[in-house]
Formats: sequence, structure tokens, C-alpha cells
Amino acid sequence: MPPLNVLLITDDQHRWDFYDARTVPELRTPCLDRLAREGLTLSHAFSNCPICMPTRFTWLYGLYASQAAQRLMGNAHDWPTRFPSAAHALQAAGYHTALIGKLHSLAGLYRRDITEHENVTRRRGFDDVWEVSGKSLSYWFDCRYTHYLRDRGLLDVYRRDVKRRCPQLGGRERLEPSPLEPDDHMDGVIGNRARDWLNGYAGDKPFFLHVSFCGPHFPLDPPEPYFSRYRPDAMPPPEGVDDPAAVRGWQEQRALYCGLIEHLDARLGALLEVLDRRGLARNTLVLFTTDHGDMMGHHNRSGKGLWYDTACRTPVIGRLPGVIPAGTVSPALVEAADLPATILEAAGVTPRIPAASLLPGSPARSYWNCLAGGAAEHRPWIYSELTGWRLCRDRDWKYVFRPDGDLLFDLENDPWEQRNLADAPAHAGRLPGLRRRLIASMSRSVAPDTDRGAGTRAEFD
Repeated sequence: MPPLNVLLITDDQHRWDFYDARTVPELRTPCLDRLAREGLTLSHAFSNCPICMPTRFTWLYGLYASQAAQRLMGNAHDWPTRFPSAAHALQAAGYHTALIGKLHSLAGLYRRDITEHENVTRRRGFDDVWEVSGKSLSYWFDCRYTHYLRDRGLLDVYRRDVKRRCPQLGGRERLEPSPLEPDDHMDGVIGNRARDWLNGYAGDKPFFLHVSFCGPHFPLDPPEPYFSRYRPDAMPPPEGVDDPAAVRGWQEQRALYCGLIEHLDARLGALLEVLDRRGLARNTLVLFTTDHGDMMGHHNRSGKGLWYDTACRTPVIGRLPGVIPAGTVSPALVEAADLPATILEAAGVTPRIPAASLLPGSPARSYWNCLAGGAAEHRPWIYSELTGWRLCRDRDWKYVFRPDGDLLFDLENDPWEQRNLADAPAHAGRLPGLRRRLIASMSRSVAPDTDRGAGTRAEFD
């Protein structure tokens, strides 16, 4: 068998129950459906910090954000450069590595051209870099995408539209399509660039390509024809929201969200088509996941950063014909921190440190046995964190520690987390065990014992 290629496809703020038509029967995701049909879905994967920058850091380094620096539990600070990454390990094992799309390792909402900082991304372990800043971030940051738009006379059109839609700029979400064509929309450009890279790759090394899409993150701006395919009236209302005006507002946002998802799905399909046409599908591990979810009306809230499954739950779909059993769903509990260890194990890269972790002290546990063997068990619980709260969750129960009061949810009987049982006498005996689990996870969330300098690589067999 030829060396294994790895195609990691991620998107941004994609809620777990909008991967298919379970919540919105009208949602069309034929390419995600195909990937799930031909591979295995890990239905209970979770972000360790449900906002953009911390999760993306975890994907590459196998560390909780709080292990590297408490300030990383937010979107306001650049990533550190002193740690070895999974991409470094793959390079050392003979892989050609590439990033196309959003990495989000640089912070600060001010004018900055991240193309001038792509050398930093290369030092993180990527041979080829074509990097974008993100949906609303492209209002402030210049990047490969804004250069693309400027060359075509479309940058002012795009930024005017972002300003009209973005609350941080005094705008609001609008029930209107993007003024851009699908191929000029951010995910269209990322998808086309990734398709061309796959079409043209002729190296003698196996490849690791991370394609990082930016939808369905706000602003909710699907281009036509995807905008017109979803009517607000057809959208289910969020659980527990009764006010008619609020329900209508969430239905409008859900219609826009679905349009972005279908547009993104088509771009995923184009990448799968290249693998098929070039005969690469049988020796390319395809992984699809997202950095975090979106409340999208749950508890009458929007966005991310909360402890609910709608914000934290991030399924993973893996496909490798003949190795990963097709059409399978595993309920194993996995974390975002497990992703890089899984990729390294699948690629046959074993670090000279315990348990196939990226660093001493890494909480990563490869879930390759779940993908390749369909195992239903991986972790007894998952851990997630953000400034102001910490949680542990097993299959049936979720415990959230907050300074202003604990939360306890019976997920089997209350899957939408509507009833806090922390003060219910009938469940008082359950809390100590969950607290011990939370403390055990937090005790492992310490800074790794490494003095590696910026840009250095770990040693691998």
C-alpha cells in the first residue's frame, strides 16, 4: 500500500446537529452525507474550549489552551511559537505539509496583513501556506482572500457588506444574499485553491493538507443560489423559545446558516471528486470536523463560548476505504486535543514520548482505534473550559462549575439542557463524583515540561 495521505477538512462554527438533516429536514448536505456513508462518524466529539483560536491551537499542538497560557482561552492573543506541532512531526516523518484557509493564530482587531506573517505559519510546520483571516476578520485583516478580492475589484463590495451585517461594526444580520458569486465567496475561493493544490500535487512524498473553511461562521451571508434555497418559515424554532418575534429572528438566521452549509458542502464535494479522479481516495485519510458549534437560538442565544452541546459538540467524520468501516457511527467520547495524536498514529508517526502524545503532559489520546476498529469507547468523560467555567461530560450527565453556581444536566432525559438539577436533592449524590472527574482533568491541564525554542521540532522515530 502506498504511504498514507491525510486530508484534514475543517470549518468554523458548525453546530453538531446541522451536519445533516436531523434538525432541519430541508438542509441539503449530499457531500457530508457521502463522507458519512463511506466512513465513520464520531458523534460525540467535543471542543476543549469552544471558541476559534484555542480549538485551532489544540488541533495542531495536542494541548489544552490553558496549558500553553491562560490568555489563550480567548481570541485576543497570538499563539506561542515555542511548542513542537503535529505538522512538525509529519514533516520529520517525510510528509509534505500544507495549509489552505484559516489557521487563526494571530489576534488583534486592527489593520494587519497576515500574508506578511506566513513565515510564522511555516515555522509551525507547514511547507505550503495560503492563509486567510476569516469571515468578519477580513474587514480588519488583509490576507490572501482580500488580495484576491482586491485584484478583482471586489474588496470594497465585500467589506461594505460585512459592515452592514456585523454587530461589532454597528450592523446586523440581514435576510439578504451575499453580493459575491459563489466562486468569489470566501469558502468558494478556499475550496478552489485547495482543489487546484490537490490537482497539481506531484511530489514524491505523502501529503498532509489542512483545508480550513470559514463558514458557516457569521456574518451569515450565503451567496445565490444557496440563499434562496432556504425559507425562514421552513426552519424549526429553537427549543424553549416562545416569543414569536424571537422565533422569527432565529428562523431567519437558521435559513442563512443552512445556505452557508450547503455552499460549503459543495466545496467539500469538489475535493472528494479530485481524490476520486486522481486515484488517491484509497490511500487518503479524510477527516472532517469543526472548531465549535453555534447556539443558533438555543436558550435564546447566539454564537459560541458556552457550555451547552450546541456550542461544544463537534462531530468528526473519518474515511479511509478498506480500513475505516463504512456507514458506521461510534458514540465514543473524544476531544479536540485527540485529533493530532490520531493523525500521527494513522500516519505511523510515533513520538519518542509516552502514549503517542505530542508533548509531555499532553492530554491527547489517539482515537484511531475508534475510526479503524469502530470502538464505542474512548474516554470515560470529556473536559472543556473557558474563562468563567469548566465542565466534564460523560454519555449521560454534564457538570459545569461556575463561580456563580453549578450546573447539572441529565442528558438522557433532557438532551437540550433545559433543566438545571444541581440543587435537586435527588441528584446530590451524583455531584461529588463529577467534581472529582473535573478536578482530575484540571490537574492534567498544566504547562508542558519543555524548553524547546521557537520553530524547533520534536524528535520522532
